[in-house]
Amino acid sequence: MKLIEVNNTNYRFVKDFKHNQEIRASFNELTQAVFQFDLEKWYSNGYWNDNYIPYSLLHKNKVISNVSVNKMEFIIENERKVAVQIGTVMTHKEYRHQGLSKFIMEEVINEWKEQSDFIYLFANDSVLDFYPKFNFEITDQYQYSKELSTSKTQNSSLKKLNIDAKFDRELFLSIVNDTSPISKVSMQNNTSLIMFYCLSYKKNSIYYLEKLNTAIIMDIEDDTLYLSDVFSKERVQLNDVIQRITDETIKRVILGFTPFDETDYERSLLKTGDTLFVIKDMANYFKNNKWSFPVLSHA
Repeated sequence: MKLIEVNNTNYRFVKDFKHNQEIRASFNELTQAVFQFDLEKWYSNGYWNDNYIPYSLLHKNKVISNVSVNKMEFIIENERKVAVQIGTVMTHKEYRHQGLSKFIMEEVINEWKEQSDFIYLFANDSVLDFYPKFNFEITDQYQYSKELSTSKTQNSSLKKLNIDAKFDRELFLSIVNDTSPISKVSMQNNTSLIMFYCLSYKKNSIYYLEKLNTAIIMDIEDDTLYLSDVFSKERVQLNDVIQRITDETIKRVILGFTPFDETDYERSLLKTGDTLFVIKDMANYFKNNKWSFPVLSHA
């Protein structure tokens, strides 16, 4: 913790305070106000680990601005890459437009630019002019989907998992902790982030395919299967998984990742409320390959 001055106002600058109950509580108050979630359950269940590092400014003993670092590991084209994803960028409404996020962003980039292969983030439409000031460049992402002609499902023994139940949770974690890559851009060793989703947004989307000893996070809306990710200790064939979890009512599958084999898949520009920014030194690499980061890797 150190004292700093921004625009003639003194603040305390702190980072990596997950075990400080007072600061963590104030941090969660701000995430709740800005993003309508907090990380206390994630912390209390032991999933807030050293990969997630908030950098915050405090004023009057309250967290009023933050930029978080998410240390990421990927396998991309069979090469291991260390990345930093910037997230939880937020400022209390009474402290905005005072250069606080700018100060923290500069601190974060200066600290991590030599410790990672690339730095990236996802931004909503209201802040698209902010990140180019730090040498970030917009990079398109692509979505993969295909029509299905499944006549009937196989006897797949697909079971829905309850992440709050000890047996189901341990089964799920045993697979996720030792999973083989399923995509061209594959997040590795980040059970912490996956569990953030499983404890919140994807709590009712977790399944186990006994026949293949595979965990699946998916949703079905009308006749479309949204396949967020597939986890298996042994390399599985994606088409085999899809065939085992669909029936004649499912006409289309949309992937939340870039498949190894793009054959039969339609590639389209991904248009969502989140815009991908990559530090310019690596932006062309992703542009040229027309990939996307797995949806469950978004921090």
